[in-house]
Amino acid sequence: MHTHSIVVGKSILFGLKILGRRGSALPGYAIEKIDKTFLRDMLAQLPDGVVVISGTNGKTTTTKMVAKILSDSGKRVLTNPTGSNFTRGVVASIVKPVSLTGKLPFDIAVIELDEAYAAKFVQQIKPRASLILNVMRDQMDRFGEIDYTAQLLSAVVKKTTEVVVLNRDDTRVSKLYKDAAASVNYYGVAPSLKDIFRDDDELHGGSSASSKQPATVQLDAIDDDKITTTIDGHKQTFALSLYGLYNAQNAVAAMALCHALAVPRGEIIKSIATVKPAFGRGERIMVGKKQVILQLVKNPSGFRQSLLGASKINDVVTLIAINDAYADGRDVSWLWDVSFEVLQNKTIITSGVRAADMALRLQYEDIKVKQITPNLYTALDDALNIAKNGDTIHIYTTYTAMLDLRKYLSTLTEVEKV
Repeated sequence: MHTHSIVVGKSILFGLKILGRRGSALPGYAIEKIDKTFLRDMLAQLPDGVVVISGTNGKTTTTKMVAKILSDSGKRVLTNPTGSNFTRGVVASIVKPVSLTGKLPFDIAVIELDEAYAAKFVQQIKPRASLILNVMRDQMDRFGEIDYTAQLLSAVVKKTTEVVVLNRDDTRVSKLYKDAAASVNYYGVAPSLKDIFRDDDELHGGSSASSKQPATVQLDAIDDDKITTTIDGHKQTFALSLYGLYNAQNAVAAMALCHALAVPRGEIIKSIATVKPAFGRGERIMVGKKQVILQLVKNPSGFRQSLLGASKINDVVTLIAINDAYADGRDVSWLWDVSFEVLQNKTIITSGVRAADMALRLQYEDIKVKQITPNLYTALDDALNIAKNGDTIHIYTTYTAMLDLRKYLSTLTEVEKV
């Protein structure tokens, strides 16, 4: 069954490999065109079902955490690790490991999905469990109004069969419990941290208020690389390998989902402490003795939390690379909703297609820009030349610029392949 589609997909993968291209979605795109039931039939054979993770921010890193925890607990986990979160990306992740007879060597699938594609996905496949992270204003040229995005996620909640895990601190997400036929669990942050982890309304002028919903996992404190969490009343402090405030919140989301899937508390903490960043999400890359931190940004809330986390690190150069391709979001007016106050007195280079727009945005906050260099490779070379051994360069980058920067960095040093 589906042998023809599998051959087509594997042939495309082979061709891309010869050309030296990654091709995270092309095989999936081709199969979707010729075989409408491929995805449903492939995933139906997994004995432990399908887990869906969706929301505006944090999907890729949280998916990586959940996959690692479940894998360490003994499960064979299928996932889409490149951040290609359309259904074609999921299909592409199946093509390489599937046998020509259509057998998948996995127990469970942990799948990151873009909000719109998550709603389409659950029309074919009912997830056993789902995790909804947040609903923020992001790439509105693609999704429209924020409440429409919440409706898309509601479709996921409605189709989930066993357990739904919701962010209690995001008003639009916590309300989705009304749509659930499955049991509902929550994760959240302590009241003392709520001002850092604001939902979209609070970010755009609303007051910050803590939810009264009980959380199975709560983030209690953040201290440099250590976090304190409470899981069902058990408090524990442990080091987190992942960089950034936002990843502390992602960690409790992943912990809550794995707890709902009956992974023991001790195993969850042991595994999550060792997870490394997903590519471009706080990824640290050494170029000789100089450290480069790559941080994907795509909306005001994500950029805000990235800047807050970075304020604790002494970086000598800040490179902001903004493109406006489809995958980035054509409309970059969201940059005007970000406060860049923490960048005062930094050495800043703006780059990418919208380098000048980014520089203008900073100018309106009286933040000086050292140079505007649209060419990404030249801008990165300049940043590396400014830095000395032992120094850190922070790069805030949209998606397509991140891919190009990682590609260039791979010519200078070892970069994890994805």
